[in-house]
Amino acid sequence: MNRRPTLARAAGILCSNPEFQRFLAHRHPTPWSQCSALPLSERAASVIRTVCGIQSRRELDSSAEVRRRYDRMIGLPYSSWRAAKSG
Repeated sequence: MNRRPTLARAAGILCSNPEFQRFLAHRHPTPWSQCSALPLSERAASVIRTVCGIQSRRELDSSAEVRRRYDRMIGLPYSSWRAAKSG
């Protein structure tokens, strides 16, 4: 049985991470500020949906194009941002 989390689940976990929330606020300030009334984890989820052009994070697991968009717009830049902060 494959125990590896799906991208949608991993993104959901990241949304609760304060460091990831800071990254989204820095990298995507317009969508971040547009949902300022939401709790931070919901705000992060909203930014992911907006940036990826999806209605639900579940689409991260059902569309190769959405996965590529997530990687290009969020996943890879977040990894680079974390590496730059620690190095």
